[in-house]
Amino acid sequence: MNGLGFAYAELGEYQTAINYSRQALEIHRDINDTRGEAYALGDIGNAYTALGDYQAALNYLTECLSIQRGLNNRWGEGRTLSSIAQIFESQQQPALAITFLKASVAVRESIREDIRNLDSGLRTSFTDTVADDYRRLADLLLAQGRIPEAQQVLDLLQLEELREFTNTRAVWTGSALAYTEAEQPIADAHGDLIAFGQQVSTCRRTNCPRRNELEQQLTALNTQYRDQIATFQAQVGSQRRDDEVFQDPRRLSSDARALLAANPNSVLIYPFVTEDKLWLLWATPGAVGTVEVAVSQAELSRAVQQLGERLTRGGDLEELQAASQRLYDWLVRPLEAPLAANGIEKLIFVNDRVTRYIPMAVLFDGERYLLERYTLSTVLSPAVTNTTNRIGAVEDAPVLGLGLTQAFPGFNPLPAVREELSGIVRVGAEQGIFPGSVFLDGDFTLEALERNLLGHRVLHIATHAAFVPGRSRDSYILLGDGSRLAVADIEVREHLLADLHLVVLSACQTALGGVAGDGAEIAGISSYFLQPGRADTVIASLWSVNDTSTSVLMQRFYTLLATGELTKAEALRQAQLSLLRGEDLVALGDRLNLSRGSIEVISTSGRAVSPIPGGYGHPYHWAPFILIGNGL
Repeated sequence: MNGLGFAYAELGEYQTAINYSRQALEIHRDINDTRGEAYALGDIGNAYTALGDYQAALNYLTECLSIQRGLNNRWGEGRTLSSIAQIFESQQQPALAITFLKASVAVRESIREDIRNLDSGLRTSFTDTVADDYRRLADLLLAQGRIPEAQQVLDLLQLEELREFTNTRAVWTGSALAYTEAEQPIADAHGDLIAFGQQVSTCRRTNCPRRNELEQQLTALNTQYRDQIATFQAQVGSQRRDDEVFQDPRRLSSDARALLAANPNSVLIYPFVTEDKLWLLWATPGAVGTVEVAVSQAELSRAVQQLGERLTRGGDLEELQAASQRLYDWLVRPLEAPLAANGIEKLIFVNDRVTRYIPMAVLFDGERYLLERYTLSTVLSPAVTNTTNRIGAVEDAPVLGLGLTQAFPGFNPLPAVREELSGIVRVGAEQGIFPGSVFLDGDFTLEALERNLLGHRVLHIATHAAFVPGRSRDSYILLGDGSRLAVADIEVREHLLADLHLVVLSACQTALGGVAGDGAEIAGISSYFLQPGRADTVIASLWSVNDTSTSVLMQRFYTLLATGELTKAEALRQAQLSLLRGEDLVALGDRLNLSRGSIEVISTSGRAVSPIPGGYGHPYHWAPFILIGNGL
């Protein structure tokens, strides 16, 4: 009967669905199937919500929630809280919807460590629905101007998507998602109502002698609860959008504050994608704000796809700049005033959905690329970003270089990788920028990786890699002997990553804006290396690029990094600018006021010093490389 009720609800025949679900409810009660009773109550409540009979819906869902809590069914409890939130959303009562979505998110967060123990059906439902609740909550908070809380939910969302892609133990290290002072009484009162409802429900099933008395008390408690909701609504309605409780920048999460404090003159930007609009949430140590951009997720996705096609083809520059400027107008132009007012020099993006596929460096304002105006970096979430390391953290650090030059079925050869690694890594008396070890082709095996990783601060992998949207087990790094290391298998080797500071993946590729992807695979591969106690920074490419220009770019990056005068983010930026502008390394050093002697001593590769060959100024060659994590 439950199945019939659900089926009719899916067809939009809600009254028929209610009739079948009521029959199911009676059957479950007759046989003392409490779990089935709860789900029947939930189905009836959801059907009444669809019909617009919100009071009936709330009554059934409240009783359902009472039973779910009694059964300690946290999955069912979270889903029911989300359904109650939907009632208040439908009634245009966002403040109440926020309260119940917060409760739903809190329940979902409480079962993170148990997710692997769920049966496959519940696990699928979990991953299909929980992110939507986070997005609903963040969207409602942003619409209400509650920026710091929205920022915290967005951080939780980033971690949820990492968990979903990697199936690992990414954990929340920030403060717990809390109720406001106005929300707490509603949460407490509803909890009391549910607890008392459990007593009444038990009494109904056993027909206990106190049934009439308990029913009367429940009616009184319901009346008090509704009065409290009315008071809450009046209180919320009287609050201004610029009230300190909503706008106070001190209410940013401690992780976000630490990230901003470690990066002076920086701004944290969350492009948050919803179905019908784009939110730009920004924060500096002294100010926060949000901008609503009228672009749908579908329109944004199409624009990202168009940019990706033009970038990976390396085609007409004017067409590429036009596609890039469209995205600039949505993602950056609305923030130009606060960026200028706050003297911003660094942009730190916490990207969402398809915005993860955008190389922000290539965004074009009509005259200049964003790379020419700001130092850029990306973080998965402030909660998983180490902010303790400073400039020079990898200066003269040992590098483990792993590379593939040969062709394998489905993969082109990468002949410039040999020169890339020899120009970067100094082995014995050989030339190079950093000391370390190099393993090429047949010597680049899983065993070589495992035996040599400890003791190296930098891991540089120059080989093909494929990161498949939504399927971490199908994502892999191609080893030098032609075997594949599934990126998920990096997790079991976490003990070998303890000494790392920087990981560079210089030849990886992903389905840029692919139909099935939302960018979670980009965050996913980085998260394997960026977990606490592992590397602080990952540099990766968004698409497979020319290996000769990549060799030049990478040698320049390490040359600048080895001076100890630039952060990792700034070293990457200046190396990219040198390709864009066709500078030789000496001219680059002069422009940056770096010691010419240090540049000439450090740089031992003729290709790294010589002028850039023609054509490397196209964004195809320099734009795909992004820095994720600690940019210092």
